[in-house]
Amino acid sequence: MFSFRTLPCSLETARSALDSAVRADPALTDLAAVGAGVSTDGMRVAGVPVGVDAWVKNFVAKKAQSVITDVAKLDVVSHGLIHTQLLNFCRISRMASLGRNTPTPLLSEFMAQVDATIVEAVCRHGTGGGHADWTPYLRKFANMKIQVPHFRGGFWITPNECSAISAFYSATCALVVWLGSHGGTGPAQHFPDAWAPGLDLTSPDSWHAPLLQALSTSHALLFQDYGCVEWTSESDRVPAPLAFSTALPFVRPSVGSRNSPPPLSTDAYPTSYALSEYS
Repeated sequence: MFSFRTLPCSLETARSALDSAVRADPALTDLAAVGAGVSTDGMRVAGVPVGVDAWVKNFVAKKAQSVITDVAKLDVVSHGLIHTQLLNFCRISRMASLGRNTPTPLLSEFMAQVDATIVEAVCRHGTGGGHADWTPYLRKFANMKIQVPHFRGGFWITPNECSAISAFYSATCALVVWLGSHGGTGPAQHFPDAWAPGLDLTSPDSWHAPLLQALSTSHALLFQDYGCVEWTSESDRVPAPLAFSTALPFVRPSVGSRNSPPPLSTDAYPTSYALSEYS
């Protein structure tokens, strides 16, 4: 993010200049209507917070609270399937967008709050409040079934606290690959120099930009806590630009990994499930 601290003027001067520009140009009146101003801490870009950590965390906290408030409003929906779909495709997706574009350490606690609220809403709506009498073991089992994928017999209401890690990692890796594969001879084609000046995108140890440091942190977290592994041979790697037709090799995770693959045979699953109104 561009910092106004580098400008040769005070914050008051910058704000005054913006106000004058808005008043002088009728085409900028919309800026006044949306409360546009000058900030040294952060700004929202396409709905995504960009700025210092404290500002970003405050933004995410407010967004999480807004989602939690909206979850309660859905209790008036009587149809179980519609209720669950509204939670899954409207409420969870709002936080998922933040997870894709915001370093995970800045929003994990807020993601967890929203995840817990949504799971509680599903249980409350599906049991008419009877879940309050469940044992801790039964409640933990229900939470798991709500959040695991369909192929494991769950409702696939993905917890953003976990999925945000891989979402941010994948999106940021795609940006790095794109920047690294779009160099050219013309000034307008020097994407790496314009977007990541002074950085060697092929050398993660040299990265000092906050976004790229967060990418390295996510990489280490996926290895340490989720059992992910590197592709081990040059022939396994996807060339840049990405070839979507390339079939990625199957790499079995380490023993005990959280992301161990499902059985290839359906014989491992029971022939039927006790289906609820959400199925």
